Amino acid sequence: MSSYQNSPFSMQTGAQQTMSSWARVIEAFAEIPEAFKPTFKTLVGAEPLFPYTVFAPIISGRLHKTTEKLVFEMGETLYILERTREEVKSFAYPYSMISDFEFGSILLYSWVTFRGVTQAGIAASTTIELNTTSVRHFTRFVNRLRPAPQKMEQIKQQAERAKFDYLENENFKFMNYGMVSLVEGEKVIQTVWQPQINFPIMKLGWHTFYRTRALAHLLVLTDQELIMIQDDERSEENRGVRYGGKWRYIGLDHLETVEVQEDRDKLIRLTLSVTPGKQQMESFFAASHREEILQLQETLQKINIPSHN
Repeated sequence: MSSYQNSPFSMQTGAQQTMSSWARVIEAFAEIPEAFKPTFKTLVGAEPLFPYTVFAPIISGRLHKTTEKLVFEMGETLYILERTREEVKSFAYPYSMISDFEFGSILLYSWVTFRGVTQAGIAASTTIELNTTSVRHFTRFVNRLRPAPQKMEQIKQQAERAKFDYLENENFKFMNYGMVSLVEGEKVIQTVWQPQINFPIMKLGWHTFYRTRALAHLLVLTDQELIMIQDDERSEENRGVRYGGKWRYIGLDHLETVEVQEDRDKLIRLTLSVTPGKQQMESFFAASHREEILQLQETLQKINIPSHN
């Protein structure tokens, strides 16, 4: 009998193996995986209350194998510990220094990426990959970075969601994604929908080959944040539709500059710079959206965000 057959992992059922990849809430120091204990103890010290802590185990699949991470918060700081083969790395992000975050999901694979400046003053980004069944455990962290919900009359809330109705026949998936991305009380100022942009590059007989310049995306400007909802290049396409998507949330107070240019393919390039960290988000729109993008730029300019053409 081989060593693989004798391993504890080989004796697990398929369900047990799947559950072992689920992130879980840690409620006591004894539950923390051994590799993380020394660093965790150093950071937490004599804190009287055990911090809200989530362990994200290794998940296999997609394009690579992930690393174990331990995520917790103390006061106004988010801590992410990552276990590599050589060491346990530590990232500390004060919530006020997180410029934006991204949440993505493709079937059972999900991720959360935080971008900003660490306590050490270094611009950085850290991604936590997890099984989609465990997403709920990270709600507490991301809610700290989004607008606080405000009570809104149901009829007014429905009116805000109705601003996505024009997508019902165009792209039902993105219509729903737009609706669920809103926090109660948010008001939608503008949306810009861009289907996938393809350019023909070669024709052989009856077949034309295309180059994709931009996947489908929906830009949503509310009175409190800018949300970019996109397809992800890692998701499979089936009958012209990709599974899942990703959402990038940027608070308006973290937008530093907005730049609008026309590129070599006559597309409109929107470049947003976020602070702290001065990271950039770039997206492309068809020339037919030029006026909408300029309107967006003008709106952002009114809230004192510098603009460039």
